[in-house]
Amino acid sequence: TEATCISKPMTIIPMVITEMQDLIAAGQVRASDQLIDPQQVVKPGTITVFMEPLFEGGLDGVPPGSSCIVNAYTNNHDLLAAKDLSTSKWVFLHVIDTVGVVHAIILRLQALLLPVQTLVLSGH
Repeated sequence: TEATCISKPMTIIPMVITEMQDLIAAGQVRASDQLIDPQQVVKPGTITVFMEPLFEGGLDGVPPGSSCIVNAYTNNHDLLAAKDLSTSKWVFLHVIDTVGVVHAIILRLQALLLPVQTLVLSGH
C-alpha cells in the first residue's frame, strides 16, 4: 500500500493496512435502516481500512485531515511460487500483478502532477 498527500508533495509514503472493515459495505444500509438493492447503486462501494506507515516517521509532515491518494496492492508472490499452480491461474495472477505495477506508475505520476494541478491549474 502506498500513499501520496498534497501536504507532502512529490513523495510516495509506503503504508501497511492494519485493520479492515468487517461486514457492511457503503451504500447497503441507509440512515433509515432501509436495505437497498445493490444494483441501484451506480458508483462503486468503499471499504474503510486503517493504515500505518511502513517505516517510522513516514507520516512526518502530513497533518491530520490531509487529502491523500492511496493505492492498495495484493501480494501473489507465494501463490506464484507454488508448484501445483495451473497455467490459467498463473497467468491470471500475473495479470493482477501487472495491473498493480501500472497503478503504482500512475500513483507516481499523480504525485508529480499534484502540485502543478493544485497551484497552476486550479484556477485561483
